[in-house]
Amino acid sequence: MITRTNIEFALSIQERSFKLLQWLAKAVHEGFVPIVLAHDLAGAGDAARCWLQRQRGSLPVACRPADEEIEAFAKFFGTYLETSFDLKRSTTKRLASSCGCYCSFCLRLVESRNLSPKTLTPQDKKRAAKLRLRRLEELALEAGAGFNEDRASSILEVESQRLDASRSAYASALLERLQGFSDGPAVLALWRDFAWNRSGAPIRNFKLRANDILEAEIRLLGRLNA
Repeated sequence: MITRTNIEFALSIQERSFKLLQWLAKAVHEGFVPIVLAHDLAGAGDAARCWLQRQRGSLPVACRPADEEIEAFAKFFGTYLETSFDLKRSTTKRLASSCGCYCSFCLRLVESRNLSPKTLTPQDKKRAAKLRLRRLEELALEAGAGFNEDRASSILEVESQRLDASRSAYASALLERLQGFSDGPAVLALWRDFAWNRSGAPIRNFKLRANDILEAEIRLLGRLNA
């Protein structure tokens, strides 16, 4: 099972990343230019780390990572921009630096005020369903219990249990994203399963807490062992 310490750290990174994106969109609108000089690096996490190291002193305290958090924060923030948001189609590409980088991270950073929530595809939702099933298997193996896919699938047919599986699978994915690994929009599909209402809108003032995840996993283990 996921430990309280690990998930509380991951949720803190997630919350501050959201605040950072909100601040950045407003700052860009007011004329702030987030210059990035990481265009030859391997991926979004590397570009994010380079940018955070250069800009850390200018960021608001509420969304500023501590020195020892920069690596994990950068890797998550890099996946966050690409997993959860699309650039509006009307957006015109702008130079993200003096050398004209158009990499995914740099472009989203500069165009942060033109990001919109990602539209999920049926494939994203199918992938999310596989992640729920995989998480049930992981929980069963971690507990030393046998795993039966048909039994697990029947558990997921009950809405409350599916929501628990989405919380658990999302939390597991959150920890992976601190390492720079992401299942892309399928992770967003997991989030919307429990953080959005059945009408397809975000639940107002929703906040995922460590207890929600830990209690969900206890309930799932009970069903798996029943």
